[in-house]
Amino acid sequence: MSEHIHRLLETALPNLKGVIDAESVIGEPIQIPDGTVVIPICRTHFGFVTGGTEFSSSASSSLPFGGGIGAGASVTPVAFLIIGPSGVQTVLLDSPKDIYSRILDLSPQLLDKLKSLLDR
Repeated sequence: MSEHIHRLLETALPNLKGVIDAESVIGEPIQIPDGTVVIPICRTHFGFVTGGTEFSSSASSSLPFGGGIGAGASVTPVAFLIIGPSGVQTVLLDSPKDIYSRILDLSPQLLDKLKSLLDR
């Protein structure tokens, strides 16, 4: 790998670490005065690319370098987890597309029902 591209990566990667963390997916909990806690859940997409080339030059023994780095991120809220006095609830922002999403949607209600059955 070219020394120039190596230096580009050394510069960019530490800055990218600050963007990619768990809080990008599971947001910071929001406390509401009645004791309810709302936790945002997001879908994230990250992209990263780097490249470059060295151009030949007959006038100089060292080759000029041209290169660059690009990165992008998309964070889309998909649901809210609501924990309150009445129990746990999941509010989806779009309709579930598959059975696994539906199971995740119903899991807090199922856990509440199981707990109430075991408490009897």
